[in-house]
Amino acid sequence: MTSKSSSGSETRVGVDVGGTNTDVILVTPEGERTFKTPSTADPSESTITGIVEVCRHAGIDPDEVDQILHGTTVATNALIEHEGARTGLLTTKGFRDVLHIGRHRKPHSFSLQQTIPWQEHPVVERRHRKEITERVYPPDEIITPLDENGVLEATADLVDDGVESIAVCYLHSYLNREHEDRTKELIGEAFPDVSVSTSSDVVAQFREFERFTTTAINARLEPVMSTYLTRLSDGLADEGFDAEVLIMQSNGGMASVQNVAERPVTTLVSGPAAGVLSAAFEGGRVDEPNLVMLDMGGTSADISVIPGRVLERDPRDSTVGGYPTITPMLDIETIGAGGGSIAWFDDAMGFNVGPKSAGADPGPACYARGNDQPTTTDAQVVLGRIDPDSFLGGELDLEPERSRAALQTRLCDRTDQSQFETPEKAALATLEVANTNMYRAIREQTVQRGYDPREYTMVAFGGAGPMHGASIAEKLGVSTVLIPPSPGIASARGLLTGNVKYDYQQTVSSPLEAVGGEFVEEAFERLEARGRAQLERDEIESSRWAFRSSVDCLYDGQGYELNIGFDGTDGDWHARLRERFEARHEAEYGHYFEDDPVELLNVRVTATGDVQSYAPPEIAATGDLSAAQTAESTVVFGTADAPKEMTVPRYDRAKLAAEHVIGGPAIIDEFDSTVVVNPGWEATIGENGSITLRTEDHQ
Repeated sequence: MTSKSSSGSETRVGVDVGGTNTDVILVTPEGERTFKTPSTADPSESTITGIVEVCRHAGIDPDEVDQILHGTTVATNALIEHEGARTGLLTTKGFRDVLHIGRHRKPHSFSLQQTIPWQEHPVVERRHRKEITERVYPPDEIITPLDENGVLEATADLVDDGVESIAVCYLHSYLNREHEDRTKELIGEAFPDVSVSTSSDVVAQFREFERFTTTAINARLEPVMSTYLTRLSDGLADEGFDAEVLIMQSNGGMASVQNVAERPVTTLVSGPAAGVLSAAFEGGRVDEPNLVMLDMGGTSADISVIPGRVLERDPRDSTVGGYPTITPMLDIETIGAGGGSIAWFDDAMGFNVGPKSAGADPGPACYARGNDQPTTTDAQVVLGRIDPDSFLGGELDLEPERSRAALQTRLCDRTDQSQFETPEKAALATLEVANTNMYRAIREQTVQRGYDPREYTMVAFGGAGPMHGASIAEKLGVSTVLIPPSPGIASARGLLTGNVKYDYQQTVSSPLEAVGGEFVEEAFERLEARGRAQLERDEIESSRWAFRSSVDCLYDGQGYELNIGFDGTDGDWHARLRERFEARHEAEYGHYFEDDPVELLNVRVTATGDVQSYAPPEIAATGDLSAAQTAESTVVFGTADAPKEMTVPRYDRAKLAAEHVIGGPAIIDEFDSTVVVNPGWEATIGENGSITLRTEDHQ
């Protein structure tokens, strides 16, 4: 990374790999260009293809690109598909089975037959977990020295059994990392080809189970991510690119390739995190701080609530693929609802949409690639909302008759089911179920957590989001839906709005009143020094550095903590922290305990490097609305019980000008998505290129 990244006249590329498509945006001083390409089994292939093609279309030579920003699903897919390197674990004697036992709280509290993910598919098999004699007692006292010979013998056994990567997780190493550091050194000297992840490097905080699991996941993914990033870097070099590459992390910040290669566990929600940044950015452009994000792509839908600030996931709910992790990640819920979600009957003849998906290959039935099962995209085609001739700018030929046949054969012609008389009714039912699934997920993220969605603006994007946004908003009572420019590549655009960001923490675990100011200041100084060192390695100018200090507090006896800002130890800082903690506790839970003792659990520092501001182009306020209309078409609205055909105008979004107002029903077509303006809604084009949908009652 070089300091030139802080200038405002660069050529930058953002690439987000999704389950169906890889989305690319190119930003130059002269403007923007977008591109989509189907995702490949090896994500580096579609990533490189997308970068090469967007540059070719824009007439940009590879050596003109200064920076490539990448949202990746490599770590996520490897974890949920139970892939990765064969991994071993070195842990304190007596704690071999922490990874298996977990906690008393299980995914389903009252089920006797439930599947426990970390037991059915262990990150580290039991025979690859080795006990090492050593012991540290709080606060940081070594009472049993490290058995160095034991480390070498255990590692030799693991290597002989084909282990490629080792997680080192000793008890209380978050208080004293000496034994873990020495173990890593010993393994590096004797077995240089073995990857090593220590818990004190990956997540230096208490909770053995989550710390062990997170470190083991990191160890399992490290060879996978290193190989992927090497393949990506080599492929870009072969195409003539010499740009710096930054990777989006789960915390919403970018990181260097080297850092991500060592800590791939920080990228488990890399792509969705970019979507949250994009939603927050778009809301900020129209002065809407309270947002509900709906990022609906081809395979899944990502949902997040932004109540004036981007939220991080609560540690108690921080799981990926059923595995608990405690690395910082944005608060995102993902459900199996996308354009490729399949409509199907189960054995009890219950009607379902998703989570099964046709993905990118073979894709929806209308793609004519071998799938004959109906998807939500096929439903949109049958209802006339997707124009087969303009889909993806006409680059992908759709066959509407295949969509109709799939709905007819799979849903209407069931010999034991006459629920749907026509493909149109089946299509409307498909959308109703898909929309209800997303509605329920949004209610869980808003109403059940104390946020009233009626006071929020929905930001709908992804290839399918703008088609469903208004219908879901109606169910929620949301009156405004914001559609960003090029919504199909909004997550890729979100990459351009992020900064380099690293999180560091240290466990204190002491009664708040007993913690000395000097001790706390020294802890923050150590963490900030680590952040400074990393930003220096990234070659970011020091004038663009920023550091945020915070602490985790909880009441004595509570199981989970709340994070609050820290502004130094001047004055009665204990009282200030307690007051902030109680205010946060009341906001989160509706109450606080005035007389209960408070514990200071962790101190945290977030180091940020301001990389580049992003200022998308605005659109002109001149132009005749009629010139943007391309056709009129028959579109079906209503419900499966009462379908209603309507003749509606279709518009080319690229020809719309600022301040144009379009009354619903109407369809707005663009390269990477379709905006459905429902009856009773109105679309207004903003200067920033966004489309604001409002119900007639709130215009």
